Amino acid sequence: MVDIPDGVVARAREGDAEAFRSLLEAFEKPVFQTVHRLVGGRYPTEVEDITQDIFLKVFRSLTKFDEDRGVKFSTWIYTFVKNHCFDVLKKRRLPTLHLDPGGPEDDGGPRHDPDGAVAPPPREVLDGELHDRIAAAVDRLPHDQRLVFVLRAYEGLDYREIAEVAACTEGTVKSRLYRAKEALRKSLRRYVLQEEA
Repeated sequence: MVDIPDGVVARAREGDAEAFRSLLEAFEKPVFQTVHRLVGGRYPTEVEDITQDIFLKVFRSLTKFDEDRGVKFSTWIYTFVKNHCFDVLKKRRLPTLHLDPGGPEDDGGPRHDPDGAVAPPPREVLDGELHDRIAAAVDRLPHDQRLVFVLRAYEGLDYREIAEVAACTEGTVKSRLYRAKEALRKSLRRYVLQEEA
């Protein structure tokens, strides 16, 4: 969860450049990571540009944010993230990804590669492979399930906040999260069973 000091949003809305900068610094990394998890598997080289587009939209709309309506600022921002990422996916429909995440470029995510090591230890290789398979499996989830899974598992939002971002009920959030976890269990079962053997 992103923690921002009291009054920063109000000052940013009034045009305070320093407050703008504080908001950008607070949200840059979590928004980038969320964008990466929502669309990075398909557009790994465009995650940074998509993130910048989202921040432009957020800051252009900042005067419309009304804290008196009881919506958290972080929830408001993640709504922009969701809408923009889904717009990107809709506009650039690609064929469904293959089920076997072959090479290391599949998710564009970080790799476990220790500095200076000639051959990484087997545990790190397995961790890196597991990371890649999880990222690819999350990328294959339907949009609505991927959104609630990413916001819950990676960003730590509670059910109410996710419901606000996804524009649905908390019960729907729980249902989508359950289906996402079941799909991930099924998708990763073979790898997990091999790991345990």
